[in-house]
Amino acid sequence: MSEITLIGLGSMGQAIAKALLDHNVALTVWNRTAEKREALVNLGARGESDLGQAISASPLIIICVSDYAITHALLDQSEIVPLLRGKTILQLSTGTPGEVRKAHQWVIEQGGRYLDGSIMVYPQTVGTEAGQLLVSGAEAVYRDCETYLGLLGGDVRYLGEEIGAAAALDLAVVSRLTAITPGVIHGALICEAEGVSLEQFAAMYPPGDRAYSLAMTIHNNDFESNIAASVNVAIGVATSIKRQSQELGINSDFPDFQLSLYKRAVAAGFQNQDTASLIKVLRADTRN
Repeated sequence: MSEITLIGLGSMGQAIAKALLDHNVALTVWNRTAEKREALVNLGARGESDLGQAISASPLIIICVSDYAITHALLDQSEIVPLLRGKTILQLSTGTPGEVRKAHQWVIEQGGRYLDGSIMVYPQTVGTEAGQLLVSGAEAVYRDCETYLGLLGGDVRYLGEEIGAAAALDLAVVSRLTAITPGVIHGALICEAEGVSLEQFAAMYPPGDRAYSLAMTIHNNDFESNIAASVNVAIGVATSIKRQSQELGINSDFPDFQLSLYKRAVAAGFQNQDTASLIKVLRADTRN
C-alpha cells in the first residue's frame, strides 16, 4: 500500500509527484505513457500500468489530467467504479464549477469522498513556498488532506464547503493571467517593428513575471524548452472559461478571441510549443 496514488503525469503531474517524493511520501503513479511512469519510479515512486491496481494501492487518489471529461472516462468503468468506495478523490484537473459539482455528486454516489483543488502556479513553482493552491469541499475531507496539500505549496487557501468555489476563483484569476500572453506578444511586435531590444522589453518586468518569461522566450527564439504553458494547455483553459461563460449566461468575447488565436497556432503546428509561439503566426500576418 502507498499513501497517495497520482493519476496523470503531464508537466503538472510530474511536478506534484516530485514534490511529494521529496518529502518521502509513499507514492503510486499511473499514466498511459510508460516512460513518464518510469522517470518517477527512478525517483522512488511505485509505478502501475493497471489503473485499477493503482487506485487500489492508496486511500487518497490525486487526479491531474487535462479535463473532467478525461477524468470521467477513466473512472466510470465497470471494473473501476467499485474500487472508489471509501477512497478520497482530490481533483486537480481544470474544469468549470458546474463540472466540479457533477463530478462531486458522482463520486459521492460511488461511496467516495471528493475535494476539488486548483494549482495557481506553473509547474516549476509547485512544492515551493511560493506555490499556491485553492481548495474547496467538505472541511473534514480538507483537514484529512491538509498535510499533503501543504507539501505542494506554501500558500494553500481553503475556500470553504461550496465545492465549486476553487474552480470559480481559478477561472477568474486565470482570465487575467491568460490576457497577459496576447498583450505581451503584441508588445514584442511593437518592439521588433521599432527596433527596440526584446531584452529591454523583458527588463520592464520582474524576473518571475510571466511577461518577463514570454519576452525572453521570444528573444531567445526558443519555444520548445522550459515550456510554462503550451498552446494546447492554453486552448484547454480558454475552452473552460468559455464553457463557464455559457453556463452562467455571461459574455464570452474574451475566450472566443483567445481560442481564435490559439487555433491558428495549432494549424501552424505549434500546439506543443509555449504560448509565446503565437508570435510566429502574427509575424506571418505582418509579412503577408
